[in-house]
Amino acid sequence: MRDFRAITADRVRELAGQWAAVREGRSKDEADRLVRDCAERLAAEPAGELAYLWTLGLLMTAEHTGWLTGEGVEGAALVALDAADSALRERPCAHPLHPYEDDLDERHDQLARLLPLLRNGRSEAEDEQWRDPATKDQWLCPRNIAGYARVAIDIIDPGAVGDIPPRLPLIDARKAQQLRSILWDHPHVDPAYELSDHAAALLAEPDGDSRAGLVVILHACRWYAVSGRIRGKWVLDEMIEALENALPGLDGEPCAHGPGEHPGTGEDPAALATVGVHLLSPGGRGVYERRGGVEGWHTPLEAWLCPAFLAGLAREALDHLRAGRDKLFGTRDTTHLDTEYLLPDGRIDIDTLTTTYRQPWVTEHEELVQNAALWAARRYAAGAGDARERAVLLLLACWAVDGMVIDIPGSVRGVLQEILESVDPAPLDAPCPHPGEHPWQGLERIANRGYAVVGSPDDLIGAHLNHFCAPDDFPAPEEPFAPDAWGCPRHLAGRARAALDVLREVKRDDDGDGGDGGDGGEGPW
Repeated sequence: MRDFRAITADRVRELAGQWAAVREGRSKDEADRLVRDCAERLAAEPAGELAYLWTLGLLMTAEHTGWLTGEGVEGAALVALDAADSALRERPCAHPLHPYEDDLDERHDQLARLLPLLRNGRSEAEDEQWRDPATKDQWLCPRNIAGYARVAIDIIDPGAVGDIPPRLPLIDARKAQQLRSILWDHPHVDPAYELSDHAAALLAEPDGDSRAGLVVILHACRWYAVSGRIRGKWVLDEMIEALENALPGLDGEPCAHGPGEHPGTGEDPAALATVGVHLLSPGGRGVYERRGGVEGWHTPLEAWLCPAFLAGLAREALDHLRAGRDKLFGTRDTTHLDTEYLLPDGRIDIDTLTTTYRQPWVTEHEELVQNAALWAARRYAAGAGDARERAVLLLLACWAVDGMVIDIPGSVRGVLQEILESVDPAPLDAPCPHPGEHPWQGLERIANRGYAVVGSPDDLIGAHLNHFCAPDDFPAPEEPFAPDAWGCPRHLAGRARAALDVLREVKRDDDGDGGDGGDGGEGPW
């Protein structure tokens, strides 16, 4: 038998700190060693005087054991815990309740503090540091230690044991964290693949045990999926297919609930997604019932599981996702914008166009700019207007790309890319027919003087474009550029090339094939 190091009060305190560090992720390098040491000691004496210590040590490190351990460590821990449970659970006991029967989450953070106090020779009344509602005798009771052994087993291997309080499986707790990070717009994981995973789970088992949770999660995430933050159409396709596939199993089921008895979906998608995660498993649903609700919802559990309620959520999510998919990836009709962006004499209304670009405080600013850019690019491709107007139309399309780099949807990107690819790149290799700098370079130079001096960059661009397009209608701004500099073929080809480089890079990111950037041109600022 291995010669174990003697356990003193100081050693207990030291071990408790080390186990807490494992749980908090601060001791990854030696975590397996600590878990294996606990398991070996407990397996050697599963009913010994220190069985409580090694069991609680394995409890404190159980999240690591169930997630990150090396080969053989998880199995050693489970064998030792099962041995302790078998040896202790039938011991005589006069306690009506034990700490393990309470919600572990409320005590987990206190274990490192409690462990050194359990056998320090002081009663609860004498120990000013003891603030747990249970007595030390209840904590050290063999049946309590056996109960905590089962709790630890359940954390490591969910569903493997019974006769313990319900708890949210570790993997689901992580799902809740990941969904909250996405819906709070600070994702810790790739949102596309996270949402796809939930859709795939529902598609695989549309009538399965996790159906209610998955429908609630997809409903909570519907706005994010169509916000433009996810640029892959395949994600929306999978979410839509999953919900469509689940609906037949939800429709036609009887509903015994009256008006107002179904849960509301609230105004916090992250909280709603967390409720959905609790509905995924028996443990999570048990936590919901035991606590009388989670995240501010206290509607009876059976109302969340009601097929009629879930069918309503699925339809609402489907309507939202389909409309968003059409908006992001469908063909946008911009012909109606002729009435907005053309003057009665047929010239473009340059001030209305540049004003569209210059009002970021408007709720639908991004959509308005995208549509204006499409309208300008399509009019340019149609060959409308004289050389000056065509130069303005092309510059408007390129300007929009500067502000849409992050969230540009495929329906916009594809049209702009096709039209910009039609711009002749040959002038990039030819000399300029005019002296001085190109306007976009000059505007960048002027803007770099600072906001307090020149105002916002968009206002600066708008004032210069207005004057170039309609010099008789708009006064010359400070340091105007000559018309031949604006319409210079090399200037226009450079702007088109810079915008194309951005659009191609976005497409590579969407397709997931990486790749290098473009080969130059005048970059957007």
